[in-house]
Amino acid sequence: MKLERRTAIIGAATTALALHGCSTTPNASTGGKPRHYVLLHGAWHGAWAWSKAAPLIRRAGHEVSAPTLSGLGERSHVAAGTSGLAVHVQDVVSHLMMEDLRDVVLVGHSYAGCVLSGVLAARTGRVAHAIYLDAFVPLQGQAMSNFLPPPVKADFDRLAAQNATVPVPPVATWGERWGLSDSALIAWSQPRMTAQAARSFTEQVAGDPMAEPIRRTYLKCSTNPNPQFKAIAAGIQKDNRFKYAEVEGHHDVMLIDPPRFVSSLLSLA
Repeated sequence: MKLERRTAIIGAATTALALHGCSTTPNASTGGKPRHYVLLHGAWHGAWAWSKAAPLIRRAGHEVSAPTLSGLGERSHVAAGTSGLAVHVQDVVSHLMMEDLRDVVLVGHSYAGCVLSGVLAARTGRVAHAIYLDAFVPLQGQAMSNFLPPPVKADFDRLAAQNATVPVPPVATWGERWGLSDSALIAWSQPRMTAQAARSFTEQVAGDPMAEPIRRTYLKCSTNPNPQFKAIAAGIQKDNRFKYAEVEGHHDVMLIDPPRFVSSLLSLA
């Protein structure tokens, strides 16, 4: 099977436009027409994770929405211990329905790959292109914990049975885990990170996320050393249901280098 492998590299002109706040018009590089991007954040994060990238997508002539999943971010007060994967999937399905969004590009980062799979399994008919950004890609009956080492899975299962949350990983690990090493970015992110329901990591995808004939892309953060995501990416490159691309950057590239991320994202349209 022949897979398309692209490394999306930002151009100097795009960087200049993005950094200086200039408007651009959708062109051949962005699919030739405006899109609506729905951005789903990863574990322990919130919609704030997209706050640096979303304005750049809008300046390129597209629409953006970024719902915060229940129990996280500014919604950390909402049923934090019981907001599992099923709740997060419903968060997004409801967002699509209530805002009457159609033909969207749905982007799931990291843990939100599980949410993305769940939304596709719900078969809303509202997603045109699913993009897994350095994400888990669970199929029917799988949970995020299926991709983790057995001791970690056992800990999550125990916490989930207690409707408990998983604490934010120690700041000292953020550099290796997410690529967050800049002191100012850490200081900005730290008060926004919130504990997450263990159930979100252990609940399984209900239904088949591959049922609908839509476009699917895996966008790998090329400098993320995490072996789990490397293994997922290697498997995706053998799966002809996906196109594969890379963006130069670490796991939280949307925070670390927003212009590069946005250029790479828009090149996939």
